[in-house]
Amino acid sequence: MTQLPNDDPDLVNFLCQHRPDVPPASPDLEQQILQQVKAYTQPPLRHYSRPRLVLPTLAAGLVAAIAGYRAFIPVQPSPAEFATLEGFIESNWQGTVSNEHLESDVWHFTDLDTE
Repeated sequence: MTQLPNDDPDLVNFLCQHRPDVPPASPDLEQQILQQVKAYTQPPLRHYSRPRLVLPTLAAGLVAAIAGYRAFIPVQPSPAEFATLEGFIESNWQGTVSNEHLESDVWHFTDLDTE
């Protein structure tokens, strides 16, 4: 242990003169401590039984399965959305099968002649 500096010698002298006497140790103190240690019993640990854990686990799994299943079901589009989608597909299909795109930039750089 490090010694504290003697900054105030008057205080140190006062404490040395007025310190109390050390009480005598009990001769059987060690035996008393060992007997108390032997007599000490730990409180029993609470163990959860398996049936008490199975039910909450099954309930959590069921909730997770339902939530996961509902998350992957696509939402059915409304009739207006079907009509919009059908019009989009028809307009693009008409552009795909017509000869209008042959003059486009994509076909301009592609050589389609296989002679």
